Amino acid sequence: MTINLHQLEIFYAVARLGSFSQAADEMSISQPAVSIQVQDLERAIGSALFHRLRRGLQLTDTGRAVFTYAQRIFALMTEMQSTVEDIQGLKSGRLTVGSSTTPGEYVLPWAIGRFRQRYPGIEVSLSIANTRIILERINNRELDMGVVGASVQGEGLTTFPYVYDEIVIIASPDHPLSKESELRFTNLEGQNFVLREEGSATRLTGEEYLKGLGVSIRVVMELGSNEAVKRAVAAGLGIGIISHFGVIPDTIAGFIKVLRVKGWECRRPITVVYRQDRHLPSAQRAFLEFLRMEKPLPPAPV
Repeated sequence: MTINLHQLEIFYAVARLGSFSQAADEMSISQPAVSIQVQDLERAIGSALFHRLRRGLQLTDTGRAVFTYAQRIFALMTEMQSTVEDIQGLKSGRLTVGSSTTPGEYVLPWAIGRFRQRYPGIEVSLSIANTRIILERINNRELDMGVVGASVQGEGLTTFPYVYDEIVIIASPDHPLSKESELRFTNLEGQNFVLREEGSATRLTGEEYLKGLGVSIRVVMELGSNEAVKRAVAAGLGIGIISHFGVIPDTIAGFIKVLRVKGWECRRPITVVYRQDRHLPSAQRAFLEFLRMEKPLPPAPV
């Protein structure tokens, strides 16, 4: 009996996900290719691995036995990789990190730069999307870990706060509200707001905070990045809600102004998140430890 490791990996994905199509998506191959590899494995073993039912797939007795051994094999492979990296003293390695827009634009470039000064042989790939998409990709095992602008809870996830972020309201220097030295929450009622897209933790944090204060706002524009929000606000299209980390250069340059609202205290954690059901390679363990110990300086007052 000759078993191909690639066939075993595909079988393991199908059994774990309970679906040929989902396994194909995870493996980035076509569904027919998944089916062919599973059939080849069944021929090599000499027994069916799945009952193919109308309501889905069910492992046969042989399939359950193969799945158990596959779990052990891939856990040992991950452990081997981690051990080799430890022996090499983190001279090499690769880490895939996902980040929501705010930490990805304003916090993580600093952190990754400092980390790679310490471990120049570790390659770090950073993907930026909104919080909802990053969490989906972590759950789908497309990313080693993520850093997002929200508190996160989820089955199978481990999290810890990295830093805390102040959410502020910004306006064009020519906006009528910018002329006031201090505003009240009632001054925000009915104002035109330019916000990030649905799924953005920055938007969700700001909207929930205002809702809790009983303040109703009018969203006139939704944009896909913090920089786009700032440009729209600077053009006078409305006032915006954004991270304090992202406004310093623009306020210094005079493009936008942070509005002073009496009693405004809108704060959210920047959270590190990763799956707890996987053995962590040494490169990931090193970066997690770095994030626990090394913090960026808070933004200067504006």
